Amino acid sequence: MPKIAKPPRVVPVVDPLIQKFRDFISFKTRIDSLTKEQNSLKEELNQYVIENGVEDDRGHINFELPEEVEGFRRLQRQRKVSLGLDIDAAILILTKKGLADRCIKSIPTVAEDEVMAALYEGKLTEEDIDTMFPKRVTWAFIPKKD
Repeated sequence: MPKIAKPPRVVPVVDPLIQKFRDFISFKTRIDSLTKEQNSLKEELNQYVIENGVEDDRGHINFELPEEVEGFRRLQRQRKVSLGLDIDAAILILTKKGLADRCIKSIPTVAEDEVMAALYEGKLTEEDIDTMFPKRVTWAFIPKKD
């Protein structure tokens, strides 16, 4: 019986751009899933440290692990303190102490609604507005399904 030649196997050519995009979507999906899982674990570990850790002299809560994990020996819920200014309290105290003129500075603020009103009244031009409100362009890379 004579041999029948098989047709050569045709390997579809994948556009390199399409393959890069497939890889991108695959990585994004996996990263999003891993991030969600990591955040869940972080919440659980944080709660465990709150319930079982020991507060140090700086207010951090530490939990010593029963064994080293990839070089890590303890978990810490780190305390961070930031100062904010209570404007109303500051004005009240500074005024009572006679320090308002010295310690309170007025900063000019542009009333944007009044600027637009002046434009509509013809007292400002579109060029004036474009100069006062320069456009800033930002870009976002967003895969779209539509």
